[in-house]
Amino acid sequence: MAYNRSYNPDELPRFAEPEPKGGAPASSSRYNSKPPPPLPQQSAPHRNSDPRRLSPAQQNYPGTSPMSPPPPASGPRPTAHNRPPPSSRPPPSPAPQDGSDPTLLPLFRAVDKDGTGQLSEKELSAALVNGDWTAFDPHTVRMMIRMFDSDRSGTIGFQEFCGLWSFLASWRTLFDRFDKDRSGNISPDEFSDALIAFRYRLSPRFVNLLFDTYDKRNEGVMSFDLFVQACISLKRMTDVFKKYDEDRDGYITLSFEDFLEEILKQLK
Repeated sequence: MAYNRSYNPDELPRFAEPEPKGGAPASSSRYNSKPPPPLPQQSAPHRNSDPRRLSPAQQNYPGTSPMSPPPPASGPRPTAHNRPPPSSRPPPSPAPQDGSDPTLLPLFRAVDKDGTGQLSEKELSAALVNGDWTAFDPHTVRMMIRMFDSDRSGTIGFQEFCGLWSFLASWRTLFDRFDKDRSGNISPDEFSDALIAFRYRLSPRFVNLLFDTYDKRNEGVMSFDLFVQACISLKRMTDVFKKYDEDRDGYITLSFEDFLEEILKQLK
């Protein structure tokens, strides 16, 4: 698996992108008025029988398989046999939208209270709710603006809003797939299953720490917005580590100032 040396904090790994299907990303009835497509059959996530036999890099980097060497610094994309099944992959990185979805125009106009044609953070928050109608966490809203604000205006135009809506619909489909008990939330066990399906090999202690960090409501479960926030944040942190781990051995040497700089970037 080749790692791109250019750093994009919002880019999901190439191995995590769905197989091309010649159509638009799957949508969810909770985010789109169109009827949702039938869900594909879920593939069982690959589990290592003995993760202790893996090197540190193999245990922590997504996309590695048991007893395989650490990913090379350059080379072709991974083959299909070691990629997560299409039904268990995060949506692809946001890309510029060539068109808009006219069915979303009434919703956009309804939340565009000042009629500027641009949604502020407060206005966007009014359009984004979880399955139980609770509001999105403010940091998730800011994350969405950062990812889709292509002109860096600090607001979201209609075309950008359409891309954001489609992206969240794809995440919702993924969320529903891992919400096996249909509770509307992700439990710690379901969260662990999701990370395994994304090819992360993390210790139970760290998975619990990560879950507790994003269980901001202290309910012992993770709502949709926090699930998206946790997964995207983990991907960003993984990219930071890969940028410094040039030999892909799972260890880096980092100066204190470089460390602080990377932490500050994640807080933006």
